Amino acid sequence: MFFSLPASAQNKNSFESSKNWNPNKVYFPQYSSEARENLTFPKVLGYEVLACDFHTHTVFSDGLVWPDLRVSEAWLGGLDAMALTDHIEYRPHKGFLNSDHNTSYEIAKPIADQVGFMLIKGCEITRKQSTLGHFNALFINDANPIAVDDPKQSIVEAHKQNAFIIWNHPGWAVDTTYIKEFQEDLFKNGLIQGIEVYNNSEFYPRVLAWAIDKKLAIIAASDVHGNVESGVLKSNGVLRPMTLVLTKEHSLSGIREALDAGRTLALFQNRLAAKQDIAKGFVEASLSVKRVFSSEKSKFYTITNLSSVPFMMFFNNSLHELPALCTITFSVPLDSSKINVNFENIFIYENRTLAHDLQLD
Repeated sequence: MFFSLPASAQNKNSFESSKNWNPNKVYFPQYSSEARENLTFPKVLGYEVLACDFHTHTVFSDGLVWPDLRVSEAWLGGLDAMALTDHIEYRPHKGFLNSDHNTSYEIAKPIADQVGFMLIKGCEITRKQSTLGHFNALFINDANPIAVDDPKQSIVEAHKQNAFIIWNHPGWAVDTTYIKEFQEDLFKNGLIQGIEVYNNSEFYPRVLAWAIDKKLAIIAASDVHGNVESGVLKSNGVLRPMTLVLTKEHSLSGIREALDAGRTLALFQNRLAAKQDIAKGFVEASLSVKRVFSSEKSKFYTITNLSSVPFMMFFNNSLHELPALCTITFSVPLDSSKINVNFENIFIYENRTLAHDLQLD
């Protein structure tokens, strides 16, 4: 899966006349990429930033791809870790596949190991969306005991395995996002530790406020069922939805510790959602401001973006776009010591964006 013909064999025909082709077999370049797209993030508040997707599906529930392809896709797309979270209750292909709920993980794990990719064993507890909701259980040991009829008992069974439990897409398939009696009971019992503020193509601003108020890990996830269309993402100029996790170490235990501590940023559609202190830390680590020239009346600066996340910044009475890993310039009056910036693409509460000063030398 991760291996290809040597470049010389793939590209040979680009440099030879067709009259010299081997009549038995002619090689052409493969259709799929074999090169990983590396994402770049500086350390934030002293922590390593890992790119993770905590909500994905395979043919072992209602997904359309084999588990090892899901891993290959994530690794090539620059992710550091991923959870396989096939539905416990909804398995439309079960007539053709093994009924064990751990099978997708067991197929994918050897492929993940071959490239040093961190794979998290998980499952999705799927009940009526309008009253109960869907929940991902991460870092489980065995998905089979979680498959029980009672919805709360299913979550309790996951909790017994020390699972990290995420409330998925609270606003999906409903007109209004609100906390129902079932979820309120789960909160009271400490059975929800994270919540998706973004799922697939939906952002839930009100849910971000819940995450802040209830001190939950803030999650963005692809919830991918088919292929992650990298060509479409590139043409739109965005990355797949993911959660940026601030970890003490590059390991599964490091990811779990960071989730428990709530050190996450949701990344989606070139936007971030995070707690204010983490958002400020990300900005401070990602932006490098340097004075390059001074005149009698003005100082001239560059701002360099050290991360794979673009910034939309309003300052000096105008909106400035700073693409990922790029540099822009600006000028200020000679007596300026800072610029007051509103980061239009960083949300810190329900429909509230980050305001943060950048200091000037």
